[in-house]
Amino acid sequence: YPWFGKDVRDGINLAIENYALLRRLWREDVVNWEGKFRTPLQGFTSTPRPLDGVAPFVWHGSIRSPEIAEQAAYYGDGFFHNNIFWPKEHTGKLIDLYRERYAHYGHGTPEQAVVGLGGQVYMRHNSQDAVREFRPVFDHSPVMGGGISMEEYMRQTPLTVGTPDQVIEKTLSFRTYAGDYQRQLFVVDGGGIPLKTALEQIDMLGEEVVPVLREEFARNRPADVPDAPTHASLLAAHEAERAATAAPAV
Repeated sequence: YPWFGKDVRDGINLAIENYALLRRLWREDVVNWEGKFRTPLQGFTSTPRPLDGVAPFVWHGSIRSPEIAEQAAYYGDGFFHNNIFWPKEHTGKLIDLYRERYAHYGHGTPEQAVVGLGGQVYMRHNSQDAVREFRPVFDHSPVMGGGISMEEYMRQTPLTVGTPDQVIEKTLSFRTYAGDYQRQLFVVDGGGIPLKTALEQIDMLGEEVVPVLREEFARNRPADVPDAPTHASLLAAHEAERAATAAPAV
């Protein structure tokens, strides 16, 4: 915040005001605007314009701020809970809030809200090797180390140190407190592991973990839970709406 001359204590209000302006800049060709945290805009057109004239789908990321969950719900946007340092009870409460408010604003049922979660992994095909290699990384981490044991940390958070199968099993368990969700992100270089090792983690994710997760999430997801929007789906909806509006009355 200081780099841009802002006060971190205004962080929530900045996020709310700036995003409201950003939405207008994406959706209106000419914007007149005045707010609290930046200079006014007079007849302003932002460039480049959104691809194909369609504003992108936005994910609002938060660790602990209910105001950001509320903001995502208000606009019908996605909510990504950065849960890698938090117990599932905290994560579940914030996601439940977002789902309830998403429905309150008329975007769909709570189950249809668009949710993303984080995860943190260190994998080897032998779980003992994974634990042996990652323990010193964990113990010396300025974020994770110096407190509870790695085993307790794994019980409380999404951190999984073990085999690809163990990563799959734990990731699928996130739905017990977050419901069916649409996006899963993984930290693969936590604690400053070497580049070569991080690339090995990516290979294992891509070859052994992600295909199974995609299959399992698709198999068990209720039919009324949508995919997260993509540019292609947003463009198709925009063109269908435009065609319906332009159709002559019968």
